Amino acid sequence: MRRGFTLIELLVVIVVIVIVAALVLPALSRAKGAAQKANCINDLHQINAALLMYADDDAGVIRTAAHDYHIYFSYKDGIRPYLLRNGSGTNDQLFTCPADDFNCKLPGIQDFFQPDNVAGNGFHNLQQTHYSSYIFNGAAANSKETRVAGKSFSSAREPSRLVLVCELSAAIGLSGHDRRQADQFNNAKNVVSFVDGHVSFIPIFWNGNSGQVNMPISYDPPAGYEYIWFGK
Repeated sequence: MRRGFTLIELLVVIVVIVIVAALVLPALSRAKGAAQKANCINDLHQINAALLMYADDDAGVIRTAAHDYHIYFSYKDGIRPYLLRNGSGTNDQLFTCPADDFNCKLPGIQDFFQPDNVAGNGFHNLQQTHYSSYIFNGAAANSKETRVAGKSFSSAREPSRLVLVCELSAAIGLSGHDRRQADQFNNAKNVVSFVDGHVSFIPIFWNGNSGQVNMPISYDPPAGYEYIWFGK
């Protein structure tokens, strides 16, 4: 005669399953996060290389009209002929970071996209970003300082620290790779590429103030950070 499980035996099995799940799930989450970060790093290596080739064909400069904020995202269209991925220069998957699933109704994101109201999940789903997770550090910020567009890369100040392209979340003070925080926070870590061609995963400084003029992309960080936004 077959004997079924006793209540105690069932409870023991359940406890074992819970313990195993508690051990395995964090490891799976870390592995998923590492894969997403690696994907973003690979994306930015390819995008960065394409931008450098694009600029090299125009005397080492990516040209734009003064104060043309559209260049933040329209760069994507200009570099398509320089992209080769699976034999195609039009693969939009290259511009989609798997960690980019932000709620676009967050206050900080709304501040960035003023006066537009945006909604949905993921920057790469927005028309305003040309459906990209990545932003080009290209627009003129004011009449005294410029970023990368319109400048000779060969004469850029500190090319190993001057941002070329990065995750859009870096510009706002978010991180898709640190889910302990749901909104803006200081030292949010993001994947960033630089004028000298290298790519890093680094913390981004945010001064803690809200509003469009206080976005991390609006000012250079204090000493000790690995990047700058402005090239004088």
